[in-house]
Amino acid sequence: MTNPYFDELTRRLRGRGLPEKEITRTVADLAAFAAESGTDPEQEFGTPDEFAAQLAGAGEPGSAPAGAAAPPASAETWTWRADAFHEREVLNRYGDEGWEVERVDSVGRFVSRRTGDHPLRWEYRRETALPRNRAAVAERLAPDGWEPCGSWFHFEYFKRPKAVMLGLEGELDLPPEAPAQATYWSRRFYLFLAGYIALIAAVCTAWIVFALDDSRSTFIGGFLAGGVVAVALVGLRLWQAHRAH
Repeated sequence: MTNPYFDELTRRLRGRGLPEKEITRTVADLAAFAAESGTDPEQEFGTPDEFAAQLAGAGEPGSAPAGAAAPPASAETWTWRADAFHEREVLNRYGDEGWEVERVDSVGRFVSRRTGDHPLRWEYRRETALPRNRAAVAERLAPDGWEPCGSWFHFEYFKRPKAVMLGLEGELDLPPEAPAQATYWSRRFYLFLAGYIALIAAVCTAWIVFALDDSRSTFIGGFLAGGVVAVALVGLRLWQAHRAH
């Protein structure tokens, strides 16, 4: 059984030129939220006409009258990457600026888009899952409005529009400019990388010394020498991170 409010909202959004895929996704999320919370959609979101105008970014004076067809909203695209130590913070920071992740590409970059002058704000979460239980994780999160938006190794990423929880506050009036940066590495990532390189250096140093002189004492000495190199590299990275802070 359909809900007359969301049927009318769908018609209004179509009349304002929104892409059909975006309409279907947004209306389904809002309907799920209303059904779960038991609230009256009109009291929660306003009339279908008013809410459609807000969602489509056509609520300012001088915009097209209600029901009139509007050209599709222009879309920005942005592809970026971040390390696993802080990618969720970056996802939610820019999701709050209207960036919707559509997928994770083959090299682990987040492919994002932002539509119109009044884009929806988005929130994200990451789950750990193996291929065999990805569907179960998505099914568990679906009732709360979460939908999959990408996979990278054993990480599964999910998104939902903040309008599901905040109503009209879940959209942006004046979205910031698109970020100029495309790579976000955290200090923890650099420290991890430095430690990994240091470990490789220590092993290589010990192996070289052992190859030159096949004795246990020399091997131990070589490994300790490699350890000194490792400590020096990590210490340098910590000092650089402290200066940057």
